[in-house]
Amino acid sequence: MTRQLNLRVKDEFASGLERLSKKTGRSMASVLEIVAGQAIEAAEADILFEEQALRAWEEYELTGKCVDSDEIDSMFAQALESARRAAKNGANEA
Repeated sequence: MTRQLNLRVKDEFASGLERLSKKTGRSMASVLEIVAGQAIEAAEADILFEEQALRAWEEYELTGKCVDSDEIDSMFAQALESARRAAKNGANEA
């Protein structure tokens, strides 16, 4: 299902969107959906990370429990792999 959105954007944004649309041979709506979709996913991931960090901090303040460096390394490796997969999927859509 699709919905029509009417957006007011700066001229520079619209011009850039038109250029990218012409270069890729895709409609402006398609280009905007791909680019905005990636931005939305990134913003949602940032929000989730901040929520998890706040919960971890609150838990630490209550319990004094913390994680060791090996667990931190593992978490960062998982986050990096997720970011690489998202970037690869985004490149495949473009």
